[in-house]
Amino acid sequence: MAVLVAVLFAFGTAAHASVSASPSSLNFGTVATGSTSASQTVTITNSTRNRVNIVSLATSAAQFQYSGPSLPFTLRRGQSVTVSVTFAPTAAQTYSGALTITRGNGDTTTVGLGGVGSSPIIAPTITAQPASAKVIAGQSATFNVAATGTSPMTYQWKKNGAPLSGATSSTYTTPAETITDNNAQFTVAVGNSAGSANSNAAVLTVTAAAVAPAITTQPASQTVVAGKTASFSVLASGTSPMTYQWKKNGAAISGATASTYTTPAETTADNNAQFSVAVSNSAGSANSSAAILTVTAAAVAPAITTQPASQTVIAGKTATFTVVASGTAPLTYQWKKNGSAISGATSATYTTPAETTADNNAQFTVAVSNSAGSASSNAAILTVNASTLLLNSSVSSLSFGSVNVSSTGTKTVTLTNAGNANVSISNVTVTGAGFNATGVNGVILTPGQAATLTATFTPSTAGSVTGNVSVASNASNSPDSISLSGTGVAVVNHSVSLSWIASASSVVGYNTYSSTQQGGPYTKMTNAPVAATSYTDSAVQSGSTYFFVVTSVDASNVESAFSNEVSALVP
Repeated sequence: MAVLVAVLFAFGTAAHASVSASPSSLNFGTVATGSTSASQTVTITNSTRNRVNIVSLATSAAQFQYSGPSLPFTLRRGQSVTVSVTFAPTAAQTYSGALTITRGNGDTTTVGLGGVGSSPIIAPTITAQPASAKVIAGQSATFNVAATGTSPMTYQWKKNGAPLSGATSSTYTTPAETITDNNAQFTVAVGNSAGSANSNAAVLTVTAAAVAPAITTQPASQTVVAGKTASFSVLASGTSPMTYQWKKNGAAISGATASTYTTPAETTADNNAQFSVAVSNSAGSANSSAAILTVTAAAVAPAITTQPASQTVIAGKTATFTVVASGTAPLTYQWKKNGSAISGATSATYTTPAETTADNNAQFTVAVSNSAGSASSNAAILTVNASTLLLNSSVSSLSFGSVNVSSTGTKTVTLTNAGNANVSISNVTVTGAGFNATGVNGVILTPGQAATLTATFTPSTAGSVTGNVSVASNASNSPDSISLSGTGVAVVNHSVSLSWIASASSVVGYNTYSSTQQGGPYTKMTNAPVAATSYTDSAVQSGSTYFFVVTSVDASNVESAFSNEVSALVP
């Protein structure tokens, strides 16, 4: 609505009309508030015979501003100067004021100022673009646009860029379409006094006459638990619009007229019910195949039958917790540590990362859930003990005694892991001439496990020798040191001479036997029977006692029983 505002302007008159202003008043009319402004000019003329000094120009309201020559300035007789006055309203209301021109002698000339501020005019903005449409030949299509901005707004629809006569509202409905208009583009320009906006193009798809429906995806059979709903869907090709009617066991279901049908909460009475759908359009109809609904009994909430057990591990090891629960599958699991859910711990068994003593006394629980409810386990306590690495040896020293030169004496030492963590033996070092050690280098012992170190002494010369075996490991008491001692003894050849009375029977020879234990077992010293009644054993060692027997052998190679045993101490 246009508003006419009457503005009264007051004009001041100088004592001497020696300086004139033209025009004597400025009316800026209606100007929108905000960034909009309007400007007019005033001509100031010296109508005296003398020069006139202008010392001041001032406006009486902030909405009126002037621009002109720098002050003060002088006007010769008949000279004029132009001053520009700008009106920039800050509110929708009527404004009045004055531009006062002051001479050096104090005389003033006044120009009246007036104007009206109005609300700002906002250019159109399209808020809802026209949507593309599909129609069958012979049908019309309707396009809509929504826009904001200051009213009144104008509309002009265009088809393929050309204005449509009479299409000047926010909605445009085409005449009955033909196939020749397929892919035509429709746009609209929305305008007001502040500007205009052009919409995106909406594409019109015009198809040939209707095609009867054809089922492309049949509704699928469903299995649900009693108390739950079931959903059936169908996909069909054909000309839109298409209508749908679902049926249960051949009877139409009231209100089931979409491509998807969701049943009410089911009961076991509907087990094996058949659901089908008829799809129709103006060209015909098609019936789907039947989908079978299976309704099972309601789910049983979980119940924990085996609680997770508390665990004790040493630092650096993992701990495994397990729960066993009954209830209708599928069951879901969520393990928690000290009440907080553990990411990814969603199975019946949970294995922790390698533990530290910081997790000592941590509590682990698990929630087991299904569609019917959930159950929470008791807390399993994790005890994390600090690891101890300790390797103990069965002896701290080994004495080999006297060993013949170039012979070998053997002793063993048992090494036991006495801690609670694996001990790795990294190196075995032996010192002392003739000593050696084998059997444990590189061995890893679990807690309580033992390994045998075999130490040998093979003297190359006569005399006493000392040495040491050092067993290095990751144990806290590493290295384990075992002292070694032994004496090399020069070899002295000894022998024992045996003789016996010849057998009274006819024999072909005799076999001789020896042992280091009384009563045997005996070792035969002859490869074949000897005819002589004597034998010398040169393999005896000093400091040992030997026991001997003899047998006779006849021509049939039948050997007699052992003779009486005799013994000999080799000095």
